[in-house]
Amino acid sequence: MSNPFAALLEKSTTTGNHRDVNKVCNAIENVFGFTLSRTRSEAKNLLYLEDQANTFPGQDLDLSILEHALFERLFITFPSDSNDFKYESNIIRYLFACYKNNLQTKDSDVNKRIKQLIMRNVLTSLKQPSLFAEQDVFAQFYDIIKNAEINSDVFFDDIYNSALEDEDPIEDMQEVYMNLLKLIHEDIAKATILTFNINLLNVLIKFSNSEFLALTFLEYCKVKNVNVGIDYANTLLGALLSISILPKVVQGEYSFFPEPLDQPSNAAHEAMLHSNTDRIASCIHTIILNMLKQSSTVKTQVLSWLGNCLKANVDRGKLWASQAMELPNVGPFNTVSDGMMINLLTVIMEFCQPFCSADNELKVLKVDPTYCAVKNEDCAARGVHLLDLSKETCIISNDGENLEESQRPTAANYSFVSECFYMGHKAFDLGYRVAVDKLIKLNQEMVRIERTYNDAISQSAGPNDIADAIKARMKLGMQKYLSVKAALSNPSLIDTVFNFVSSTAIWLNQVAVNTTFTVSGQAQYAPLHEKEIKFPLTESVPTTLMCIPEFIVENVVCYLFFLRRFSPKVFEIQGFTRLSPILTFILIYMSSPGRMKNPHLRARLAEALEALLPFHKDDPPGLNPLGGYQREMLFKAHVHRQQIVKSLLEVFVGIEMTGQSVQFEQKFNYRRPMYLVMDYLWELPEHKTYFRLLAEDAEKNMEAVTPPLFLRFINLLMNDAVFLLDEALANMAKLRELQAARESGEWNNLPIMERSQNMGYLQHIGMIARFNNILGRDTIRTLVNLTSEIVIVFTHSTMVDRVAAMLNYFLLKLVGPNQKNFKVKDNKEYNFEPAATVLDICKIYVHLKESESFCLAVSQDGRSYSPQLFKLAEDVLVRIGGGALVGELQLVAEKVAKKAAEAEANEEFLAEAPDHYLDPIMSTLMLDPVILPSSKQIVDRTTIARHLLSDQTDPFNRSPLTLDQVTPNKELADEIRKWLA
Repeated sequence: MSNPFAALLEKSTTTGNHRDVNKVCNAIENVFGFTLSRTRSEAKNLLYLEDQANTFPGQDLDLSILEHALFERLFITFPSDSNDFKYESNIIRYLFACYKNNLQTKDSDVNKRIKQLIMRNVLTSLKQPSLFAEQDVFAQFYDIIKNAEINSDVFFDDIYNSALEDEDPIEDMQEVYMNLLKLIHEDIAKATILTFNINLLNVLIKFSNSEFLALTFLEYCKVKNVNVGIDYANTLLGALLSISILPKVVQGEYSFFPEPLDQPSNAAHEAMLHSNTDRIASCIHTIILNMLKQSSTVKTQVLSWLGNCLKANVDRGKLWASQAMELPNVGPFNTVSDGMMINLLTVIMEFCQPFCSADNELKVLKVDPTYCAVKNEDCAARGVHLLDLSKETCIISNDGENLEESQRPTAANYSFVSECFYMGHKAFDLGYRVAVDKLIKLNQEMVRIERTYNDAISQSAGPNDIADAIKARMKLGMQKYLSVKAALSNPSLIDTVFNFVSSTAIWLNQVAVNTTFTVSGQAQYAPLHEKEIKFPLTESVPTTLMCIPEFIVENVVCYLFFLRRFSPKVFEIQGFTRLSPILTFILIYMSSPGRMKNPHLRARLAEALEALLPFHKDDPPGLNPLGGYQREMLFKAHVHRQQIVKSLLEVFVGIEMTGQSVQFEQKFNYRRPMYLVMDYLWELPEHKTYFRLLAEDAEKNMEAVTPPLFLRFINLLMNDAVFLLDEALANMAKLRELQAARESGEWNNLPIMERSQNMGYLQHIGMIARFNNILGRDTIRTLVNLTSEIVIVFTHSTMVDRVAAMLNYFLLKLVGPNQKNFKVKDNKEYNFEPAATVLDICKIYVHLKESESFCLAVSQDGRSYSPQLFKLAEDVLVRIGGGALVGELQLVAEKVAKKAAEAEANEEFLAEAPDHYLDPIMSTLMLDPVILPSSKQIVDRTTIARHLLSDQTDPFNRSPLTLDQVTPNKELADEIRKWLA
């Protein structure tokens, strides 16, 4: 067949000397593997192009002939089983082989012209794939770069550079690259964290290195609906971020830790997963960072994608969503997975490190606190790419009035630092926090399943299908637990997030005291420079706090709680210096309703404080191998440590004050960590002194219009103790009944459904009893500590009757004839320690025995006291190893008996008192009668003062009331005194 282009070609003439011609010819033949000489074809094993040889008879290959020869070669096909590039039929593969050969060409001019020709043909085949309809040129190109073949990286670069230099516009190449991205996307969507091809990320890094390729990448990553969260996971960038230890979709299967009880294997497995996660996250960070550097257009698109992804997935952070995720057969879900959101957080944390790391932590003061006040319609003009933040609940409002959005301060524009900061917190809120909540629930679920499994085993003498099913469920649950824990515990992520949290604390501390919003005549809301923190804080509250969302504070608390439960060694590794601003942050906001309105949030800060304790009695062995020295220094050397006790008591009282109350049951969840902190502080002499100082202040101001802090604290502590111990004993009695019914075989005759319901009810009552027992124990131990050093507050007329009545009531319950009602199978399972509670109650009696008013109050408690009470207690003390207390308790009994005899002598006389001399609430003789302003009722001042400690209302009509509003009834007081005389 003759070459159809032959008539158009001029006869080639030899120029230069013969040696140069041979040199060029050899270079061409070596690069392309073909020749026009039959002799050379046989001698060098080259492909003989007969048609071209006929067109140019007797001539050697040169650069003028090459283009025509190559055109003919590209249309020749060969058997597919040849490994020699000379017989390669696939266009791109053949040209790539020629490209690699050309890299060995010594003559730079020849090399350059050959390269240009190769690139021109590559571009033609990619732009016009229909020329080679039987071939998939994109798949060939992709196969080369996917496998990272030698020189494939420079091949990719040269194709792009050649397209830039080509006479056709670079935009003509967009479809080529979009096809390539599609192939990459398909493979990444199938990959797991163990099977992932890292070469693909290197290719995508190349896409990020130029504006055109970056824009092409972003165009490919456009979502179908910007408001649908799951659509972001379906993009290429989303697919990258979804490669995780966790499932790619909500409610997907967990693939790792198939043998959750094999700890050595799990440790090695986890290390490998963390290593792969870090590699992928590092590459994604590089991709995004490179794109951000390309141009303002690319930067805007990147930040918009990230911001819109967070906005579209905001449902992940809602309570109903986290609950729905745990239910089977619910869906489909319209949000991305935990794994994707945690990976997104990981990447954003890398962008935050320049202003969060230990060496640069003060750079965080460049973050503008007003970022979240910008309304959506103003975001584009001000450089804000994370929308809807203006709808978030902020840590303070404008004193209860409706604040117009326009009244909150906002800046003219916002920096990249501010964008990273808020995107980081939003990613944490939607990713890390949600996963931590899931981990806690999984942990609790594993405990419940294990308890159920043990019950099933104990009730079966032989093989048990139910127990086997429970064991299989337990194994699956443990697999989930280990996977979520591994995702959250990645050392590099923990380190970057700690830097972020510590820097956030520094920033929040400075925002709390920064009230100067003008620099050189320009509005400037970011703190910029560090100011000294001094307590007490000024009453002037910065308006910028109206712009800071509550979720930022929640994030800090969540992270500290996670570390305390699962990785406390991080506190010791980070050290005192990095922990100090976190404690300062807690102290500033925990006790300051002016700077943080939400009482729930302030109570959560008490949980954060508890997380910073140097040790916890309930920690499993080996959890904290580094000890607690660095955290111990927080309580012994922190510059503001003298504020800890006062702040703790203020938040303890604050969660129950009128207008800021929390749900009745919820307050006990909040107070449990507070009791643990108090228990630790009491062991430190300096902090014990601060308790005493507050008590001394209370002693001096017991009759003050505004009750002193310590008095209000003791009152609420007593309320808690009474409620919790009473509920705990009632639940233990109920448990005893249920266990007896089960053990007697009564349940065996019930239908399966009813038997299952009874078992569920038993477990439910057991869970509540365990909670009440633990909290009741902590409450009583707090009272034991306090009464050992502080007496007057507990024995003041305002408190003494309640203290005595409580002690008598519970001592009688635990040592009296009905004590057997609380005996259940396995007290430890329910944290029921009646012996310890008896010891603690007896210690409180002993601590207060020198008070005449206390001994009198004990003797006058008609409900629970009897002369035999302390004898019963002594018998129990001897049995439980509390013999050392018996002697002192006998002294208490003697003093109480003496007071009882004295009171009895006066009882007949006082019984004759007129009814209007008696307090209508307590039925005791009034010594200081006062008139309540709205109900006009007359009560004793001590009675109403005690009532107002817990409830600032008139007990007769619920009208608001404070002690300064009552009026002394002098006439009645004089009448009572004369009657007494």
